[in-house]
Amino acid sequence: MSPDLDQPPPQLGPADVARLVTAHPQWWDMVEDQPGAGGPAPSDQGGEPSVDLLGRGESCTVWRVTRGERQLAVRVPHTPLAELPQPLTAELELLGRVPEGVGALPVAVHEPTASDPTAYLVAGLVPGEVLPPSAWTEDLVASLARVLARLHVLGRTEGLPPVAPPDLVATAHGARAWWREHEPEHSWSLDPLWPAVLAHQERVEARAPGTETTLVHGDACLTNVVVAAGRPRLVDWEWAGLGDPARDLAYTGGRVHADPWYLALDEVSVRRQVEEYARAREALGRPVEVEPLLVRRAGWLLNETYFLVPHLRRVAARGGEHADRYARTAASLLGHLAAWLGGEVAQDAALGKASR
Repeated sequence: MSPDLDQPPPQLGPADVARLVTAHPQWWDMVEDQPGAGGPAPSDQGGEPSVDLLGRGESCTVWRVTRGERQLAVRVPHTPLAELPQPLTAELELLGRVPEGVGALPVAVHEPTASDPTAYLVAGLVPGEVLPPSAWTEDLVASLARVLARLHVLGRTEGLPPVAPPDLVATAHGARAWWREHEPEHSWSLDPLWPAVLAHQERVEARAPGTETTLVHGDACLTNVVVAAGRPRLVDWEWAGLGDPARDLAYTGGRVHADPWYLALDEVSVRRQVEEYARAREALGRPVEVEPLLVRRAGWLLNETYFLVPHLRRVAARGGEHADRYARTAASLLGHLAAWLGGEVAQDAALGKASR
């Protein structure tokens, strides 16, 4: 019988993960030492690794496995594989295209079979911790911009099916249609701002149409960045692929922000980020213009935060200990978006009146 990809795969506990890793000793040869990891050495406890829960995201549970000074991250999906942005095998292949120092080292992957219904992705553990927005400094934002520049310039794209630069107007129409078809009880929250959102994205495409695609992370918000000794690196590559580099820059945050995902950044700080990114791109031999990048960055921030609202409302409707927080965040985002777009509508009206 073929595995049912519309159902979550079996979940693995710490003992299961320890047995899995012990059964694949070659995985340890594929990662590097991390001094200070502090786990049992291979000769301790019969060579058994130590396992602890690193975190539980929206799609996967992540286990940290330590043996001596080497560590692995084992990601186990807790949602149906059919709902993942792409197969685990594709994600692992893309990890192999990421330049050194940007993400994790790919190790292994398994998708369900008739004889083994489990699913997991194994990578080297990226050292560091996810920082709250309050801990992010301008220097750290600049450092992340340089990391993104390395990804976008040095990430290997040969052999990937070519794609056209994304059109933000088409992207908005597609996302709205998905929510209206699949989650109509939550898509209503998009309706009041939709005309202003569409008008904004039409202006973006008129002023700064997309001109390039690169390897992108696809979800480079703060919760997918770990920092060690002031050095940021990216984790959770399930949305990676060819795309618009402005998207990765946008997910740091801006005038629309939400803890813990997006920073509150004013226009000066956003420009500093993009200028630092442009300097890094130029040093790597692939320059980019700042002004069009700023325009497209704003479009991607709007797209991400606007379509996050019905998702947050959906999660809140399920209940649980964080339901109130998600509902408040959705309301806060709508407030930020209304202020942003309302200001643009007023500005456009004023300009139109002045031209008459």
